[in-house]
Amino acid sequence: MAITDKAKATLVRLNKISEARDGVDEAQALDSLRGRLLQFVAPIKILSSNAKLLANQGVALSGVTEIGSTLETVKKVSMRFVEIPKSTTLKQGTRWTGLISKLEVLVKKVGEAQTNDWKVFFGSKYFGGISPTQREAKLAQTPQNKKALESYKKLYQNFIAYRLNIPKDAEDFKSLEVMSEQLAQIKFQEDDDVPEDVRKFFEATNTGAGLELLTIEVIEWLRNNNLLSSYIVRAKLN
Repeated sequence: MAITDKAKATLVRLNKISEARDGVDEAQALDSLRGRLLQFVAPIKILSSNAKLLANQGVALSGVTEIGSTLETVKKVSMRFVEIPKSTTLKQGTRWTGLISKLEVLVKKVGEAQTNDWKVFFGSKYFGGISPTQREAKLAQTPQNKKALESYKKLYQNFIAYRLNIPKDAEDFKSLEVMSEQLAQIKFQEDDDVPEDVRKFFEATNTGAGLELLTIEVIEWLRNNNLLSSYIVRAKLN
């Protein structure tokens, strides 16, 4: 009888150990699944915040069909898990892999849609001038143009960065509006406003312009633009 009692007691202890082990395994399994879902929290929060900000700033947002189907999948999986809160419930069949796949597609599609919608809005609302490199290639290298181009480059670099990255808040939109207006106000002396001889003279000043380039037309143009005193004649050293 004593042996039977000891056997029963041992069996009870073994069952408790087994249950505890199963509980730990289940907790670890659920924690692993939870960790995978948490990877979607940050990107979805960002997309949600972007959508609200863009809409408030008048950006037309495209519809994304994946939103509805993903929400439906999340709802079904959640309801099933409430009924049977076990990791096996989530991993049954293609339930888990299907959920993860839909969330991945959702983040990708919504992100692409927001980026495209923003670029369309950016291109239609803000400054649409050419890049500093393109602008410089078309300009005569006059002092006025060099100064204007320096300002243009600094502003344009900060301005165009917004085209690739959606603004983070309303203050960014205000800054973007200001930069757009400042870029539009920068004035250049276009080639049509600069005689050919003057253009050649300024192109040569970087390496040393010969006197043959200092024509009457160039001298008059420099005088009319208050630049005559900015240049001196210096003998070339052989």
